[in-house]
Amino acid sequence: MNSKALLAAVFAAALAGAGLPAAAAADDSQPAITKQEAKDLRTQSKGEYEARKDIAEANHDLNKADCEVSADGSAERACKKEADALRKAEKAEAKQIHETDKQAIKALSK
Repeated sequence: MNSKALLAAVFAAALAGAGLPAAAAADDSQPAITKQEAKDLRTQSKGEYEARKDIAEANHDLNKADCEVSADGSAERACKKEADALRKAEKAEAKQIHETDKQAIKALSK
């Protein structure tokens, strides 16, 4: 199974709340994935997390620029405040996804 297919399976299991796959549940002495596969999945998850944060920053810069062009005075300040709140929410969502991924990988590697 390639890493993308395995990662997709990990995410599907985490989102569905199914926990460990049936093969792993049947034999508790064997982990569902090897240590190297778990390490690779953690590395990929961290990379995706960093990318999501970078996208949030880029979106923030675009939103701020739109505010500067389209509004003046208090409307501009309110627009920029909204852009800041949106960036914070996007970063929080990125962190939540990363934490969920880490927990799913940990469950599969036990």
